[in-house]
Amino acid sequence: MKKRQVIILSITSIIVLSIAFRLATGKKDAEKPTETSNENKKFVKVQEIKNDTITILVNGYGRVSSSRNITLTSEVQGILQSGSSDLKPGGTFSQGQLLFKVNDNEAQLALKARKSIYLNLVASALADVKIDFPDSYSKWQNFLDKIDVHSSLPELPEIKTSKERTFLASRNVLSEYYTIKGDEERLKKYQIYAPFNGSIVDVTSEIGAAVNPGTPIATIIKTMGLEVAIPINAIDISLIKIGDKVDLHNQDKTAVFSGKVVRIAQNINPNTQLIDVFISIDADVKSVLYNGMYLEADIYAGQVYGADEIPRRALLNDGKVYVVQDSIMIKKEIEIIKKNKNTVVVKKLTTNDLVIVEPVPGAIDSMVVIPIKN
Repeated sequence: MKKRQVIILSITSIIVLSIAFRLATGKKDAEKPTETSNENKKFVKVQEIKNDTITILVNGYGRVSSSRNITLTSEVQGILQSGSSDLKPGGTFSQGQLLFKVNDNEAQLALKARKSIYLNLVASALADVKIDFPDSYSKWQNFLDKIDVHSSLPELPEIKTSKERTFLASRNVLSEYYTIKGDEERLKKYQIYAPFNGSIVDVTSEIGAAVNPGTPIATIIKTMGLEVAIPINAIDISLIKIGDKVDLHNQDKTAVFSGKVVRIAQNINPNTQLIDVFISIDADVKSVLYNGMYLEADIYAGQVYGADEIPRRALLNDGKVYVVQDSIMIKKEIEIIKKNKNTVVVKKLTTNDLVIVEPVPGAIDSMVVIPIKN
């Protein structure tokens, strides 16, 4: 009897232990799916949208150049002579200063000889004027008295009748007068004066050399009128208008200058496939800027309201972005206002939207993720 009780008790103990073991094992198995589901979720970096007023900046690089760059050439023939200062590269000059001249001794003598002949021509015609046009005699006598071979011809007297005009034309008084006036203007071309304050960039003809009409002498630039040509993507040209303010700085950003947009090219540069925007630089910075220096420009192209700026890497190939709603990824359409180097100005996102700012491997709609704010 006791043996039977021991057997029954042993069997009962085994059953109880088995039930307890299964219950314990089942609880652990039930907990495993929850742990596994958490491990399968992806962590994604997000940016919370805070729609506000965004200032649009169009960025670019360009080289400083003078607004006036002139190659001076000779219009006459002769020996090149120095002006009021040496004609050397790097030299500076002021407006109205004599840059160089061409020996004009021969031209001056020829002009004086022609004026002497003209003096005789008018004197010979004056006798007939006294007889045929007595009312005009005094003014022509006065004109004759003013003629000086060392000075410019005086102005012609007023011719009141066609008969008087025909008479003077037949005596070559008029044609010779205008020929001499043309020679006087040509004589001025033997001296070249500076049209503005500037400096000499290059010299192609040395002092003492013989020059002919069309011979290049030197290249000069205006130092007070500096500008920068900034190549801009055609997509961004519509954002820029003449008069927009510009901040310019050198490559190491140690100096900042101000400027404004003065011209916008109406064609695409075939070499760069970009459109040049020309920016004038304030005149008071000429002492620290040089022709040929590279500058970076930030063009203030207005403001956009109800927008935000997100990283460019947040954009998908179709121009949309992923946002996280209740831990679920959802694609959302956006309006791209401006693409910057590393960011994008966008609209149509709702304030407090969580935009995924980094690519998610294997991303699909409705994927469960855990957002992490930047």
